[in-house]
Amino acid sequence: MTTVRIDALRSQIESAFNHAHPPAEDRIGYNPDDWESAELSQAFKGRHWKDLSLAELQYHSISFTSSEGFRYYLPAYLMGALADYGNLMPHTVYGLTLAEGTSPQDEQLRHWQIERFDGLSSAQKHAVRCFLEYARDEASSYFSQGQAPSLALAMYWGRF
Repeated sequence: MTTVRIDALRSQIESAFNHAHPPAEDRIGYNPDDWESAELSQAFKGRHWKDLSLAELQYHSISFTSSEGFRYYLPAYLMGALADYGNLMPHTVYGLTLAEGTSPQDEQLRHWQIERFDGLSSAQKHAVRCFLEYARDEASSYFSQGQAPSLALAMYWGRF
């Protein structure tokens, strides 16, 4: 059952993001003055999301992408997480979980995250929901408290 489910999920992700447009080279990372964002931009520049290796995805966190970069490279992280439960799965789910808390910084971060998420198409949002349901059902032992897929589903993705 799991093999059938994971194959169907991979197909769904591929189909949902098949026509995604790459960001401009200066819009891959969220902040060119941040070294991690700049390194990610340099590594991903001119690259299709399908061409990124697990090692590159593990090294460059999706958190350092711009909104445009997030929407284009997200399927690489989703697919990578399905292949690497130990490293990419928790980090990818964390990148899909809205910030908690009530501080102005938390509220600003949450607003930025929602803007990133809202830019996805309905099919892409549904694919993310299915990914998070899979992570919840099949990889729950890989998550610490703030990374639980059920939290990401409850806070945003469960309605798609």
